[in-house]
Amino acid sequence: MDLNITPTNRFQGEIKAPASKSYSHRAFLVASIASGPSIIKNALTSGDVKITLDGLRTFGVKIEKLKENYYKVENRAKILKQKEMLLDCKNSGTSIRFFSAMSLLIDGGINITGKFFTRNRPILPLLNSLESFGAIHDISNKILHIERKEEKCNIIHIPGHISSQFISALLMISPIIPCGKSNSVEINVVTPFSSYPYIEITIDVLKSFGVHVDEIINEDNTAKYYVSNPQRFIATEFTVPGDFSSIAFIIATVVISTVDSHVIIKNLDFDKPQGDKRFITILQEMGADIEVNRTQGQLIVRGNINKNVLKGIEIDCNGIPDLFPILCIIGAFATSKTILYNISSLKYKETDRISVMLRELKKMGVEVEYNEEILVIHHCDKLVGTFINHEDDHRIAMAFTIAALHASSKSRIKNAEIFQDSYPDFIQDMNKLGAKLELV
Repeated sequence: MDLNITPTNRFQGEIKAPASKSYSHRAFLVASIASGPSIIKNALTSGDVKITLDGLRTFGVKIEKLKENYYKVENRAKILKQKEMLLDCKNSGTSIRFFSAMSLLIDGGINITGKFFTRNRPILPLLNSLESFGAIHDISNKILHIERKEEKCNIIHIPGHISSQFISALLMISPIIPCGKSNSVEINVVTPFSSYPYIEITIDVLKSFGVHVDEIINEDNTAKYYVSNPQRFIATEFTVPGDFSSIAFIIATVVISTVDSHVIIKNLDFDKPQGDKRFITILQEMGADIEVNRTQGQLIVRGNINKNVLKGIEIDCNGIPDLFPILCIIGAFATSKTILYNISSLKYKETDRISVMLRELKKMGVEVEYNEEILVIHHCDKLVGTFINHEDDHRIAMAFTIAALHASSKSRIKNAEIFQDSYPDFIQDMNKLGAKLELV
């Protein structure tokens, strides 16, 4: 279905932050290899996470919904089972990369396909690193076959600048993969991280399930990880925190409103290592009125861009790739130019986020300049409504929904189902706060 967007000025009310997509993937995956039943609460189960859940079920993991936002996860067979069927992970990079690593725990390995491979998104560095665990792989006709042929755990060398999911995938299997005579796994991250906060999320989830990881971060932002082997994943009750990546869109629409607006966002844990918490401090530096209540897990966002004028600043996008689309929109409303840098890795997300944002911003009348590492966004007096093509990137779709709400005329976005990937209640929450969004 498409989404019609009518410009709106005032936003008022309270909402609950949706569950973190990143935490949900990891919690279900780790629970599936724990000893005994685990309870996962407040999890996202739609979009890409549903792809992960469907894959786990094909491996013999029982995932049972006990009540709303309350799931029991158990692998009663104690080992993951091989399935001859082809596992279609669509464009979920997280699912494909994590399952590639988990395939080493399955006798005979697995076969994976998906739109991910037709878009040539990066995975070879991970597959090559898995050879240190004795794996072999073959990609032909957009199908990946990967399996473990030899029981070994040699030192792993992996780049950090392409995808943090490579390192997360390795960390999740390192405690339990049979290592022969070796009693530990060493992972060397040989180039600087581009998205380190997601590694922190992985380590946080592992710790919650009883697994310890030794981490050494070097001055040049490379790293070494030492994981004792074997370790036992302990079944537990895990609550997925609210998602700072998703609420960035709510925050943005309030701060760029042209009249007094006031929104409270609940269900936030400011102690969890989510890198996209930086969105709050970035906007505060630009001039937004945002109050943090850590004890109650709330944000109070006050909007009126005529009173709280936003000024353009330079923003390092390293570690916050999911904020890039909405930061581009914010930049169009700042009084001076906004500079986004360290952005080259964004070509390899759900789509080429840089080229899509450039194209769609220009359609709305925003002046932009771009080279390989820097995007400059100039103030735009009046955005014009248009037909938005997000190319199946949920964060681009939500970012341009926000832009369209503050345009001078109506807009339309195709395939609004894409919101399910990370924020299934996005339309309902926005309309609750005063937006005029209509599915057609």
